[in-house]
Amino acid sequence: MSRMEAYDVKTELPAEILTNPALLFLYYRVEQILGIKAGLDALKSLNDYLEETCGSSFVENPATYEYLLTSREQIFNISRFLTVNETYFFREGVHFSILENALPELAKLGRPIQVCSAAVSIGCEAYSIAMLLDYHSKKGLNFDFTVDAFDVDSSVIEIAKNARFSENALRNDGSSWKHILDIYLSKDGKEYSVCQNIVRKVRFFPHNIMRGLDKQYDVIFFRNAMIYFTNKNRITVINNLFDSLYNNGLIFFGISETPSVRHPLLLSRFASDGFYFQKINTYNSLTESSIPSADDSALENLNKTEDISRNKNYTPVKSPSAEIPIRCDEISEILTDEEGKTNAEFVLRMLNNEDYETLTGSSLAASSLFFLHSQYFDYADKAISYLEKNNTCAFTRFLRGEYYYLQGYPDEAETFFHEASIKDKYFWAAFYRIAVITADGNPTRHEYKVKKTIDSISLWQSLEEDKRSNYECFIGGFSPDYFLRILEKKLA
Repeated sequence: MSRMEAYDVKTELPAEILTNPALLFLYYRVEQILGIKAGLDALKSLNDYLEETCGSSFVENPATYEYLLTSREQIFNISRFLTVNETYFFREGVHFSILENALPELAKLGRPIQVCSAAVSIGCEAYSIAMLLDYHSKKGLNFDFTVDAFDVDSSVIEIAKNARFSENALRNDGSSWKHILDIYLSKDGKEYSVCQNIVRKVRFFPHNIMRGLDKQYDVIFFRNAMIYFTNKNRITVINNLFDSLYNNGLIFFGISETPSVRHPLLLSRFASDGFYFQKINTYNSLTESSIPSADDSALENLNKTEDISRNKNYTPVKSPSAEIPIRCDEISEILTDEEGKTNAEFVLRMLNNEDYETLTGSSLAASSLFFLHSQYFDYADKAISYLEKNNTCAFTRFLRGEYYYLQGYPDEAETFFHEASIKDKYFWAAFYRIAVITADGNPTRHEYKVKKTIDSISLWQSLEEDKRSNYECFIGGFSPDYFLRILEKKLA
């Protein structure tokens, strides 16, 4: 931990933790082992439990405390003091609607659909997923499925395996799925039991997400758990989930958490009035048509252009001698918060009206990025095409590469990323995209491209700070240091 990181953490801690050796020790050990940012009350409860277990205080017996916090069995046991197990059937039902709409294409995989319910608590989410899948597998869709479900708290895993729930597990939020619940739940007094064929479909086990997962899934639910993790450990968690997702697989975070989730290879999607993410690393799994299309309602008053997203016979347009400039700092400023959407709508309106006088290169590039990452490829093509007539710089080449990359045409995308990298040796974002595209090809070539990306980042870092372009605006806002860690890990 750097001096600055330590300072940031300490300023957030209550004085009662900072002045209590046991609580301070528990705070840092819990954060290190579980990634969880524990609160004062949780730490007090945990400390009371540990004192009772080892028969002495932390000051008297720090070695026993250390043992209890490093024992795998004890970790699963003590975690119950650190989280709140709030859950119920079909919670945040919009995510189940999105999954339901994706099932016809998932059924075409030709193998059982693999689903993971992470941070599952007492099991309502996992059983809801299994009920939904089983219901549609018997309603005409021909597929099999498995559901893995885990939580760091071993006590809630045992409750989940028991498959008996109080009336509190049924809420209005999930009432639109009553037609499914009525089939798979049976009432026994004041409790509800999940039918055995659904219970057999779900594998429950205790697990710490900070340790990663040992298999891959087509769909992952990890909802309403990010709040427990520190900012640094959220990145670790998201990376672990990403690594365990099949190419083009889907991942759901809690509705309140979704706006804060950022990963360069997790594409934010919108359907059925809800947001989710899709892995876009490589292109040999589900096709783009497997996912419900983006909702165009945000731009419904704008005129659509012809969709040429599948045109592989694209020929770059020659630029006139006077080019319109593009500045990275201006792009970054435009893309912040709602301004990115407002700018994109304005740019598209001006293009549709052929009113080019007020358009700048930076506003066109920013709108292109907004449209690309929102899956409005026809709008993106229109903005990029105008840029190409008026600019031949690396940024324009990159945007056209991103246009193909996000739609699943790696060969076409690599051509443009390569052009961008030749035009600007400091443009590490272009080098990184090439490294990602080559991941499924020749290992030697991929290693070479990874090293080229590291070299580009190093060159960029060698520049004086006032001469460094903010290339991260082209690749989700992530700093080059973040990508450098990923690349160095790959080489290792």
